[in-house]
Amino acid sequence: MTHSTTITPPRIIDSTLREGEQAPGVVFTHNEKIHLARLLDTLGVDEIEAGIPAMGEEEIETIRAIVGLNLNCRISVWSRALRQDIDACARTGAQGIHIAFPLSDIQLKTINKDWGWVKEELPALIAYARQSFEFVSVGAQDASRADRSRVMEYFKLAASEGVCRVRIADTVGVFTPLSTMELIRQIKDEIPGLAIDFHGHNDLGMATANAVSAWQAGAENLSVTVNGLGERAGNSALEEVVMTLVTAFKCHKYSTPVISELCEYVAKISNRPISEGKAITGKRVFSHESGVHTRSTLEDPTAFQAFDGKMVGRETSFNIFGKHSGKAAVIHFFAERDICLSALEIALIMNRIHETARQQKREIYPFELESFYTEL
Repeated sequence: MTHSTTITPPRIIDSTLREGEQAPGVVFTHNEKIHLARLLDTLGVDEIEAGIPAMGEEEIETIRAIVGLNLNCRISVWSRALRQDIDACARTGAQGIHIAFPLSDIQLKTINKDWGWVKEELPALIAYARQSFEFVSVGAQDASRADRSRVMEYFKLAASEGVCRVRIADTVGVFTPLSTMELIRQIKDEIPGLAIDFHGHNDLGMATANAVSAWQAGAENLSVTVNGLGERAGNSALEEVVMTLVTAFKCHKYSTPVISELCEYVAKISNRPISEGKAITGKRVFSHESGVHTRSTLEDPTAFQAFDGKMVGRETSFNIFGKHSGKAAVIHFFAERDICLSALEIALIMNRIHETARQQKREIYPFELESFYTEL
């Protein structure tokens, strides 16, 4: 897949309402989930994994309310490989169900099951789920640590049962982009026509890269969460995946100006603040201080940015003042205030900026710049 070919963007499955809420200490209210679902639909995700009905009546009622919004995207629910879970899912009115089977020996052992149990239960539970759902997906939980021959046998069995989609879950985030691509290409070679979903975790910091690599290798679906919110180090970040698709691959199917509002909302309701340098949505990611950067971005914001901040509902770019500031940013700052500085004034103000930044180890604020001028 290259930039020059006509490409089909992946289907984006957002799992913030399910996987995101599994992050330790995170709890969403009914109304928060409703608002989040609306924001996700505005962005243009293809599917919302709305929760785990087996958690109880409150969860079921919230999912029913989300289904009742009649959004443009599919609403799906998550189930363990248990009939009672599938029964709970059927009560939500969701259009799709995802059933997760642990595949690695280490995870099977924790539930006192073995590979033989998986092979026996997979066809039976797929048939059972089809009685209530038109769209049935099954997942290979911990596929990245399972024996490769077992993974392939599992997917071949799922394909023979006519599932709509299979999910590769890198449950503890040990895949790399190359190993992700290798597995997906093998599946595509051996089971052509089987729709793949990639669900990445970020334990080693590669979840977004793995997701994009999965799509490049042929996966038609990517599971993501807003802000990468999820268990431990989180998951493939929705905003990072989407903006990679938009910027690097020109996939303009998303209403990206809502991204900042969406991410800030999830940060608020999860009580997980966005770090200042977080890709796409961090407070500082469209800011510039060094002289070369500020001078260039005054001419063209994309000189030192992958994209204009307005694409995600932010400012185009902005300059801050500090140890590395150059003359162009200072001249521009005062020109906006109808002040034309002499060469001497520029030099004196620059000295004050650099000296203050070094002494106080911080940026210089606009009111301070103005005071530097009035004190000349």
